[in-house]
Amino acid sequence: MIQIFSNLFSIQILPAPVLVASFDLTSAIGGANLPFALGYAFRKGDVPSGAQVTGDLPALQVVGKNWWPDGSLKFASISGRAGLDAGVARKVKLGVGAAGAGTVLSTAELRATGATASVSAGSFGAAAWAGADWDAPFQSWISGPQMSSWVYRKPVGSDLHLVAWLEVRLYVGGVVEILPWIENGYLNLAGPTNKNAEYVFSMGGTERFRSTFNLPNHCRSVLLSGTRFSYWLGIDPQIVPAHDKAYLQATRLVPAYGAAIAPSAKVWSSLAQTYNPLQQGNYSNEMGMGGYQTAIGLLPEWDVLYLASNNARAYAGVIANAYSSGRFGIHYRDETTQRPLRFSSYPNLVTDGGASTGIANTGASSKNTFTPSASGTPPPTWDSPHHPSVGFTAYLLTGRFYFMEEVQFAATVNFLKNTDHQRKFSSGVFQSNAGANTTRGAGWAIRTLAQAACVTPDNDIVLRAEFAASMAANAEFYYATYVAQPNNPFGFVAPYSNYTTGAGYYSESAWMQDFFTAAVGYAIDLETAMQSVSAGRLAAFFAWKAQSIIGRLGGTAPTEYLYTQAGVYTVAVAPAENANFINGSGPWYKNWGEIYAATIKTPNPGTNGPLTGGNFPEATSYWGNLQPAIAYAVQHKVAGAQAAYARMRNAPNWSALESSWNDAPVWSVVPRTQ
Repeated sequence: MIQIFSNLFSIQILPAPVLVASFDLTSAIGGANLPFALGYAFRKGDVPSGAQVTGDLPALQVVGKNWWPDGSLKFASISGRAGLDAGVARKVKLGVGAAGAGTVLSTAELRATGATASVSAGSFGAAAWAGADWDAPFQSWISGPQMSSWVYRKPVGSDLHLVAWLEVRLYVGGVVEILPWIENGYLNLAGPTNKNAEYVFSMGGTERFRSTFNLPNHCRSVLLSGTRFSYWLGIDPQIVPAHDKAYLQATRLVPAYGAAIAPSAKVWSSLAQTYNPLQQGNYSNEMGMGGYQTAIGLLPEWDVLYLASNNARAYAGVIANAYSSGRFGIHYRDETTQRPLRFSSYPNLVTDGGASTGIANTGASSKNTFTPSASGTPPPTWDSPHHPSVGFTAYLLTGRFYFMEEVQFAATVNFLKNTDHQRKFSSGVFQSNAGANTTRGAGWAIRTLAQAACVTPDNDIVLRAEFAASMAANAEFYYATYVAQPNNPFGFVAPYSNYTTGAGYYSESAWMQDFFTAAVGYAIDLETAMQSVSAGRLAAFFAWKAQSIIGRLGGTAPTEYLYTQAGVYTVAVAPAENANFINGSGPWYKNWGEIYAATIKTPNPGTNGPLTGGNFPEATSYWGNLQPAIAYAVQHKVAGAQAAYARMRNAPNWSALESSWNDAPVWSVVPRTQ
């Protein structure tokens, strides 16, 4: 049994709290003292070290999970009870003040409710909990007087791979909420294969779920269907929380978005609102396919819709799609710890490259050490150069253990699929020119790694240290390669391949470089638990990397790249096909004017004008793709970024791009002003 305890922040409220943030609660049925729980991110410094969060409800519990480097609260689980009228939102204001005390709800009280639960999987067997089973959770997740939560697990029958999991919440007054899931994924156990069965979940002696589905290797599924996102012993209060979207974006844990999605926008008609096991949801038909995908970006479209609107459909879209990510074969749970793997424990282990794994572009192992070969029905393809952020926003909204682990699993499979010497063995470096990554894949992998380091609780010392060490290794690698030694001054990391082989020069996809730039800028905002030296080197590397977008938004001088043509598919990055990016020797162009001439096939004309090319003004165009990169360059105050951004926004047709964000908001990232 693993015990991980969180620090309790507050229980009792003062009548006039100091406002720092808020959230809304809406119940479809209404009632008095309805139980609720959600996750909440706090802006750095808003809740100083030693301070307590309060609110204007008669009972509110705030349990801290993460803190900023200055000691202020970063993320917490909030729970309590509220009186709600059916269909009417109630705003809960949060502040900082004095806290009271209370008796923490225990497993003994859970046991006293008489709750029972069981998961069966046809001929594979079953797992059940009752009575004393509740006394031995796998992990304590939340501890408090308003709500305590535990995670339970049991093998299904005698099957070596199939495991039933429960996340159980006990609210004051004996109300019980359970999220059940079935998982078919271990790291090093022989014979991983699909498990086709009729899966049944019962709670309190009543069947709640029954469905036959084929669970591929290293996949998992919550045992839910329809609009229900958990089960309750008694009446489901049917509460949907709505966060303060502006405040959530101000925390910097998610990007800031300039889009404001209207209720009439066409994106709402296709947003998933329900869940069924292994459903596709809003994920693409094939993760590795070319062209625009709603899942690609710093955050996927369904998460951005929540942040950029007040539409009630948005919350269900986030949760349904986060549950849907269980369909990917990324869940390599270490059977020795029952947790996502530690990089330091497996310096040479690489994912088996067989077709049944569903993992694209796997690497090699210098020790010939691979995960056991899988068989049977393969899961949908996981392709790291196209992989989305999975579970992260859902975790910020709910505080659920399930979503936190989903982020960790994504980060660990990205590590596991890379060739061991290219990832620097246990360091987990994602090189931009590695075949398992490509430039964009390295950027998205760094984003996911930073998210995993962000959501792993501070008191989960081992895994938090693993992710932080990998972030530091990436910072040190890229700093050493591009900042500490002379290299190209244009911010281009080593590409995976030359788009103009045989033409005598090296060209790279500009949008891949932009993805990488944005991912590093975003990772800086998350302030993962790196030492200050490594954090400083990541910032220095970003200042160098941002030149690849700042330079493309240059002025009218002959030595500059004219901003009107920044949204190109490919850009010339070196005047020779054998340019050496790793030791920095090049050769390199003399200035951005030469890059412009080699890319556009004409010198800089020296005149201002409208933005052109790259499918402008489509929101998903290359002009859209570059917005997060320049936004983070401005936000992090990189030299020249503000002037470059202004040139673009002052173009006579800029508003056409802004207008397009209503239908596709993923790339509408804007710089924060504070």
